[in-house]
Amino acid sequence: MINVRGKDMMLIEAHCHVWTKIHGRRLDTCSVTPLGCGRVAIGEEEIQFMPPEWENCCCSIEVLQTYEKLLGFDKAVILQTPCYGEQYDYINSVIAKQPDRYATVGIPNPQDKASYIETAKLCLGEYGYKGLKFEAPDIPFDMVDPKNAFVFEEIMKYNAYFMMDLGWGDGPYDFPVEDLLTVAKRYPELKIVLPHLGISRMWDPKEHKNYESLKKTLSILELNQNVWFDMSGIPMMVDAFDEYPYPTIANVLREVKKLGAIDRVMWGTDMPTVLKTSTYLQNLTMVTKHCDFLTDDEMENLLGKTAQKVWFE
Repeated sequence: MINVRGKDMMLIEAHCHVWTKIHGRRLDTCSVTPLGCGRVAIGEEEIQFMPPEWENCCCSIEVLQTYEKLLGFDKAVILQTPCYGEQYDYINSVIAKQPDRYATVGIPNPQDKASYIETAKLCLGEYGYKGLKFEAPDIPFDMVDPKNAFVFEEIMKYNAYFMMDLGWGDGPYDFPVEDLLTVAKRYPELKIVLPHLGISRMWDPKEHKNYESLKKTLSILELNQNVWFDMSGIPMMVDAFDEYPYPTIANVLREVKKLGAIDRVMWGTDMPTVLKTSTYLQNLTMVTKHCDFLTDDEMENLLGKTAQKVWFE
């Protein structure tokens, strides 16, 4: 629990990561190689993937659990991603000790039907994960091709979530929002989670005049009522033109509220990579101390109640 405005509120971290070894890939041909001190090579490009304090480029569950004690988390959603590779055995061992405290997702390869169905059976059937997570630029696939209907049909068979990261850049596979809207309309019963508010090209300062891409993303609720979002990673998107307390976050959430979607949004950080730009505590106070336009009920939903409904009930 966390005390906000004199009221105890549930706090759930709806988007974080832990792993023991990077073995990820992008676009099936581009491997991710740890270089030390938080730096990795993605193909021939080197990036500061996480703060340099992470000398071995790994983030253990003990780090997250220490932050849980410091900040008052009740629960956490530990997501997996192709960028550093699946961590099924490790995450399973964590969840086995506290099954009511953690949730996770699997990471399939939608380009290979047989492999995909086997991953869905393993992660959703055997392990009981909450959904499958896709990365538009990492392992791209044509969402609207009828040949790929199995991607969504398998998820619905297990009553699980289709979680889609729409991409952080301006490449050919980034932000396929029109295809996503087609999927939402085609499968109105499909449960969808969009991390990072769909990213919605928020890294582009031009978008922060009218939030046209964000509005496009949120229009998915007109087609499918089973859609939720997390607000993780925004400091990383806007760090080139914003700084703590990152007023962009308040501006974005104000727009989301204006469009009637605020109770579909869950607080989350994208720890540990977001810690390059802001501390864990700052990622919390950006909301609790700088979003006065949210009502107490809206704040309570954002911080934990919505994530409890989506991930833990």
